[in-house]
Amino acid sequence: STKPGSITDEIRAHCGASGTWGLCALQAPANSPINIQTLAANCTFSLPAKTLQTLILPQANIAPCLQAAGNYDGAAVTVVNCATSTYAQRTWVVVNGGAEENTSNAGSATQIRIYGNKCLDVKDGIDQDGTKLQIWTCYDGSINQLWQVNGAGDISWSGHSKYVFLFWFLLDFYTDVQRIRCMELTDGSTSDGTLIQIWTCYSGNTNQLWNAISPRPASVCSGGKVGLAWAPNLSSSFIPNAATDKTCHIYDWSSWPPSTTLPQGLKFVPMFWGPGHEADWTSNVIQGATNYGIAMGMQEVNQAGGANMTPAQGAQSWKDMLVPLRTNKNYQLVSPSVTSASSGIPWLQSFMSLLTDSEKPDFMAVHWYGKTLLDMQNYLTTFHNAFPGKTVWVTEFACEGFDGTGCTDDISYFANGADDWLSSQSWIGAYFPFGFASDLHGVGEGNRLMNASSGLVTPVGWAYLS
Repeated sequence: STKPGSITDEIRAHCGASGTWGLCALQAPANSPINIQTLAANCTFSLPAKTLQTLILPQANIAPCLQAAGNYDGAAVTVVNCATSTYAQRTWVVVNGGAEENTSNAGSATQIRIYGNKCLDVKDGIDQDGTKLQIWTCYDGSINQLWQVNGAGDISWSGHSKYVFLFWFLLDFYTDVQRIRCMELTDGSTSDGTLIQIWTCYSGNTNQLWNAISPRPASVCSGGKVGLAWAPNLSSSFIPNAATDKTCHIYDWSSWPPSTTLPQGLKFVPMFWGPGHEADWTSNVIQGATNYGIAMGMQEVNQAGGANMTPAQGAQSWKDMLVPLRTNKNYQLVSPSVTSASSGIPWLQSFMSLLTDSEKPDFMAVHWYGKTLLDMQNYLTTFHNAFPGKTVWVTEFACEGFDGTGCTDDISYFANGADDWLSSQSWIGAYFPFGFASDLHGVGEGNRLMNASSGLVTPVGWAYLS
């Protein structure tokens, strides 16, 4: 299929001309259709010795994806057309050998995760043919959540009692019958909504054979407002793990784009950080061959440790470094960012008074750090009212009071509520949660959006990305 948004497009967007992605490899000329059946025939399910995000697809029909019905305990595991399920619903993480996320199950037993902290789970641990699968909060050592990914393409449940397993092993020795349970398409159906179950493993049973590919979303930035504030201390190779249909922009506090090729649809926004960065900015952006279309002004201009400028100094830098991009390259401009300290709004108001209408920014940038969701909503509303008619970009925010007590709200509650509220405000153009970073620079660990070692998105990260 070459229908826009189909799994074919998803694969081609990730592969480019090489045709190589994740676990499956298929050579194809640039921009040519990829035949799904050929793809299925050339894919094998094998995993490198590390965690990775993946789509899991029936070998018999690669169009549907394994998905979880939702992000809650007990959500059904089904297959559904890859083009209609959301990126988060169909993106699984195979944790090999128990080496990641503190799982203690050595060897081939592994968890298969989704939404950061939910695991593929045998309902109630019932060891019989036809038991349906669900997702459940991951628990270290839970036998309901242990799986073995096999090179032949089957995924077997490793949760048998040792004594039961020994009984069946001895029986198998004499009868040549395999009694281990495998993940299976119920009745072999690949129709949307078909439940997944366990069933006795049989060699050659196509209902029990699966493929995997790396999960490039079918469309990055299909109407979302989420941005990635990507710290230079976090490997840029992990960026594709965080790119979803909700993510549209990425910045890294500099004029240097990430070294990793960005997923199609995710746009880099360069930042003129402030004094001392004029040479790089001029070379990379003002004179650079790439027109990024949007550029950001100075960092935390009202804050010691940031650009720390007077409004008059900021206005002059703005006219020298940012305004030429609008004049000569038709850029949209994001204002210098201010913090939510009491000096932030007055600084920007004074700055704006020093600019002509043709020099004023298109978007107003603000950073917010505080202790509750309600506080954030109230402050951002006040900020918006101070600049009527202007779209707001919240270019950093997290639930952190920097007073030693962290976040008053539960951080999961804060993240889910913030995402819902920010996405629904017509005057908010983009929002960038913190932090996609290795060093969080004093922000509470609960706000971490990605594991810096594995590149896996955390549950709080998925609250914004899914």
